[in-house]
Amino acid sequence: MQDKHVTIVKYAEDKRPLKIVPYIVRNDGDRGVLWEIILFVEANANAPHHLAKMSEPKFYALVERLSTLACRKFSPMAQWGVTKAEIRGIVLFTLKAAIAAGTWPESYEVSRDTFVRFGGRYRDE
Repeated sequence: MQDKHVTIVKYAEDKRPLKIVPYIVRNDGDRGVLWEIILFVEANANAPHHLAKMSEPKFYALVERLSTLACRKFSPMAQWGVTKAEIRGIVLFTLKAAIAAGTWPESYEVSRDTFVRFGGRYRDE
């Protein structure tokens, strides 16, 4: 299920659906948060060629696991005002980019269709 800003993913019968919200980069602080999470995901996720072979339920279980670990490490709501649903968006964005590239990319392409988007100051980038 998806509306304009929220995606709900039901990935297993015995698990709650995941709420995923795009992360909006509006300033340099937001960009810093994005890179903190991207580097965390790269350091803690499976290699991209393994990610590409994962079944959908296992892939989304990994998204949730990495999001939970990132929230435990960074306390993003308290430190940055970033919700767990937005952290899921960054994690999903990072993993999908790695799968598409076949490796951890040196740069990540942001568009209006990705789970990381530019807004405010960065809108025209």
